Amino acid sequence: MTVSVPGDLQELQKLLVDWVGEFLEAPDASPADNFLDLGGHSLLAMNINVRVQQKFGHELDVRTLFEQSIGETVTELHTRMTGQPAA
Repeated sequence: MTVSVPGDLQELQKLLVDWVGEFLEAPDASPADNFLDLGGHSLLAMNINVRVQQKFGHELDVRTLFEQSIGETVTELHTRMTGQPAA
């Protein structure tokens, strides 16, 4: 399995927001949105996590995904992936 890390936080954020929008059929999803408020649930979170795992070799923190905005979830993931705080 080839694992890639996006070049920056904005690239990762765009990709994750696009995936959330695709899975939730919410093309207007934004980093400020909450996954659950958009209609997300645990099964969809697992499906998104499979895609993240396949692409990046890391998983989303589902608790953060449920409790925070998509943008905050991406920041947490980026921090773990790069080993350093997001700028």
